[in-house]
Amino acid sequence: MLSKRKAERPIFDLQTALDLDSFWRANLRLLHSVMPHHSCSLMLGIVDFQPLEGRHHVEAETEGGNQPVTSLSISRPFLAAHPRVKLYTYSEIVQEDPAAGQRRLEREEQFWGWNQFVHLAFWDGARPDAVLSIRRSKEQGDFIDEEKEFLANLHPVIDAGLRRLRMLERERSRSEGMERFLSGLPIPVMFLDAECKLGFATPEAYDLCAVWNYGFKEARTMNTRRCFRIPPEIIAACTRLAGVWDQGAARGVTVGLESARVDHAVIPRLVAKVDVSQPFKGSLVRPGFWVTLSGEMNLDGANTELSTEAIHRLQFLTPSERRVALLVAEGCANNEVARRLGKSARTVEFQLNMIYKKLCVTGRTELAHVLS
Repeated sequence: MLSKRKAERPIFDLQTALDLDSFWRANLRLLHSVMPHHSCSLMLGIVDFQPLEGRHHVEAETEGGNQPVTSLSISRPFLAAHPRVKLYTYSEIVQEDPAAGQRRLEREEQFWGWNQFVHLAFWDGARPDAVLSIRRSKEQGDFIDEEKEFLANLHPVIDAGLRRLRMLERERSRSEGMERFLSGLPIPVMFLDAECKLGFATPEAYDLCAVWNYGFKEARTMNTRRCFRIPPEIIAACTRLAGVWDQGAARGVTVGLESARVDHAVIPRLVAKVDVSQPFKGSLVRPGFWVTLSGEMNLDGANTELSTEAIHRLQFLTPSERRVALLVAEGCANNEVARRLGKSARTVEFQLNMIYKKLCVTGRTELAHVLS
């Protein structure tokens, strides 16, 4: 008899897992608690019936590298002939496809010890997207009807979990891609969440926040990322905008994309523009804030007014190389660049040569021209 009570906690963990590793561990705990098995595998990212990724587990210690293989070679013809099938066994495959026995013998050259399997297949339309394989040894016997019924009832739980993980992975990928893109732009911009905690900032934003908080002279002597602090004036602006948003939400009124301008009290033309990042309709989270800073000079004293062409070119450089390039474009000699950036002249020369190669320019004059 299956102990369904033992399955309750692992099933809960399946339903709440936020990444593939924790999802797989919950699967293992579930199978271990309710169903004897020789080994199991979760195969994912299936393209043309070939999984691109797999998670594997063998219950007993094995010798000679006997480990499961990320492959559906045995069941591929069966899956192709039965689109959207949710559960099937090795015995069903052999009854329909006698050649499966030969494919099994070929596969056993790499992984052996199992006698029977049951597969749960998960589909994206007519394309298999994932397969959970549970295998048994000859001593463990075949899967009984009660076990197959339990797995059939488990199928929608795992299917929903995999769909949730795919959605979360797409969201993470979009977020990371956006951060990488913004990091490559020579623009001082940062994102704050609803509690004014930093979510993301470009190197230039770290620099200008240091200038805002400490002034140019002191900011140039510090690691601006390590010493980062959101200027209190910007936090105050975010708090005001959040209040407007919350009041509108409390009245059931749709509030527009509000923004605020914050000027530094002492440094001329050092400005922050704060924009509400509106959540999607029906979101359970409060909006955060995009903060764009601008100043007459950057941390190193170079002009920050860049043409579209200059911004495009600077994306090919690392943040450290961008600082060197902008100072050289201003007409600073290598020794002056080294002094301002706290580098050796040799390091500046090396970076400058890399800049020339990346931007396909021949020297300082051409560099100044493309960044003007």
